[in-house]
Amino acid sequence: MAGLWNTFLQADEVLQKKLQNFANKMETKHKFNSADVLKTLQSLTVNKNIIDKMNNPAESLAWHQYRPIWMKEKRITGGVEFHNKYKTTLEKAEKEFGVDKMMIVAIVGIESFYGKHQGTHSVLDALYTLGFHYPKREVFFNSELAQYFLLARKQEWSLSEIKGSYAGAMGMGQFISSSYRRYGIDYNEDGKVDLFNDPIDMIGSIANYFKRHGWKLDEFVAKKVELNKEQAATLVQEKLELTKKLSEIETDEIIVDEIKDKGTRVGVFSFEQKNANEHWLVAENFYTITRYNRNAMYALAALHLSEAIADEINTKEALLGEANK
Repeated sequence: MAGLWNTFLQADEVLQKKLQNFANKMETKHKFNSADVLKTLQSLTVNKNIIDKMNNPAESLAWHQYRPIWMKEKRITGGVEFHNKYKTTLEKAEKEFGVDKMMIVAIVGIESFYGKHQGTHSVLDALYTLGFHYPKREVFFNSELAQYFLLARKQEWSLSEIKGSYAGAMGMGQFISSSYRRYGIDYNEDGKVDLFNDPIDMIGSIANYFKRHGWKLDEFVAKKVELNKEQAATLVQEKLELTKKLSEIETDEIIVDEIKDKGTRVGVFSFEQKNANEHWLVAENFYTITRYNRNAMYALAALHLSEAIADEINTKEALLGEANK
């Protein structure tokens, strides 16, 4: 028992030192009161449910399990409704930022079901838990906790009032603290950046994020390709960064007329279906989507949802046109 108690005391001593160092840094770098910061941190407790969720994300599923989550009919029809309601703003953002309006709609649809599901976890608790009790990504979440303190001060929030995801993401677009500060914009010019209740600000902020990460309007994103075993072994990659040029991989079997510049960076990803893997050739716009969520399945699901919403809108408009003839 004495050994266990000593271990507990040592662990607590290490934690208290980390908390004090964080508080001191917030005072030195950002002019917070270190005693107040430390008191706030010491009032918090570890949420083990958050750690469990971090260890079992949706992205751990196979593609054939993951894709249907985002392609349900209600999410597609919800996207059509969101588009129709905010069509003017979406078209304005597409023109001003050069970002496909349907991709903006799809991101809001995936992240929060068009604002309906923004998360129920205390952002402060989540970032404290992951910043001090999740060693695999402790540095990242410790930094996000500091960003959250800065964001809350700027927005005049109570630290404990904001709810979000188990990873501390917030609002209709589920921005993490640093992204909220860096890419969030007051798109309706009402004097505040509200990504929780203001779809106009959220649309502009997502467009800003995608533009700043390299999205090019009307350029190629991805297409399914057929590869033999030898090609798959050579071309399929795990890392998200695109390092090959189209000219290096284009063959008689892999023809991409949609890409005019043969110097465009491309990559090939494998997605697990029930009976065999399928392969998708992707280019720089696809990589931009992975800057929003660093997972290839997320990027392909967002693309598919954006296309499904666009198809539904086009179908309804065509039917309406026929009815009015």
